[in-house]
Amino acid sequence: MFARLLQRIAAWRLSRRTARELRRELDPESFRALARELAHLARLAEGIWPREHEFHGRIKHIQAEMERLERLAGGPSFRRLPPEKRLELRASLLQSRTQLIETVATAPSPTTRLQ
Repeated sequence: MFARLLQRIAAWRLSRRTARELRRELDPESFRALARELAHLARLAEGIWPREHEFHGRIKHIQAEMERLERLAGGPSFRRLPPEKRLELRASLLQSRTQLIETVATAPSPTTRLQ
């Protein structure tokens, strides 16, 4: 009986911690921070990749969308979004961040000469 009570208490504490973490992840400020990070990564990719590469247009688009998201996340309309939509948006942003990091890592060398 005592073990069962301890299990219930542990499960309750875990659910509260999970709920706190979820609230923090869905907070508009966390979206604004993630948008700033993605915009920064896009600026890095823009500086690394050659100007004539077709990826350059996509980088500009990413920068514009992240600026827009940062503005929207600061407004009241963002808070009215259902949590499911915010979770989907967060997952998409995290996937985009991973792809941008890979893109920056695979950028071509600016010279063919060994240093």
